[in-house]
Amino acid sequence: MSRTVSEISQLFVRSMQTLDPAPLADVFAAEAVYELPFHGHRVEGREAILATLGDGAVRARALGLDSVEVGIRELADGFVAELTVEGRNPHTGESYGFPSSVGLVTVHNGEITAYRDFPNTAAAHTMTGAATVFRQFLDASVENRWDDLADLYAEDVVLEMPFTPVGVPRVTHGREELRRRFRAAASVRRMTKADNVVVHETTDPSVLVTEFDLHGDFGGEPFVSSYVMVLTVRDGKISHTRDYTDTAAAAKRITASRSVPPVG
Repeated sequence: MSRTVSEISQLFVRSMQTLDPAPLADVFAAEAVYELPFHGHRVEGREAILATLGDGAVRARALGLDSVEVGIRELADGFVAELTVEGRNPHTGESYGFPSSVGLVTVHNGEITAYRDFPNTAAAHTMTGAATVFRQFLDASVENRWDDLADLYAEDVVLEMPFTPVGVPRVTHGREELRRRFRAAASVRRMTKADNVVVHETTDPSVLVTEFDLHGDFGGEPFVSSYVMVLTVRDGKISHTRDYTDTAAAAKRITASRSVPPVG
């Protein structure tokens, strides 16, 4: 028997609230389409859609999701679903609650033929834990993606470098100042890899203590810099960091590069 839009919307609500795609197993049309326009992602076919929704449910549980409220507004050819979620972030221990997505669902002949899902990407970024942000930091560093690296920092970030030589500022304020420095260094420095990475969790889930070596090339000469980094992440961004490294050695590299006579 063909289901009405109202009946299908209630099955949709049950699926979202239980984080279980099973209630929708025979509701999607065989050739239904699921789209995430913000991400340019498209999934075709009932089984592939159910698998995608199942993967999303696993990720939601991993993020400490406790409850999902679903508001439904019926349309002539389907319905709009507005989702609001609540839970406790396992990375920070903090409670959260925010509108998570809006979905436009098309129904034809008693089946869902299309589901366009628009997630709250800004809120999703705030769920990122400190360990994930640190991995992104290393990836952006060794891949020399300096703007991406700058974007990992909060707008009002405070960066301390306690071992800087006399006369060199030990504190830097603001993401855009870091971006300017990253871009300036890119003209003479290129990173190649990171190794000896050790991550120490602390009693505060938002704070990590990390150890790592960065390998690179400065002015044509290879170098290795060892770091200890005390990293604080708030709302998915680095809000404060204390970076300990051999800044005297870095200063010598800069001085040596400036003393090399021009070729030709």
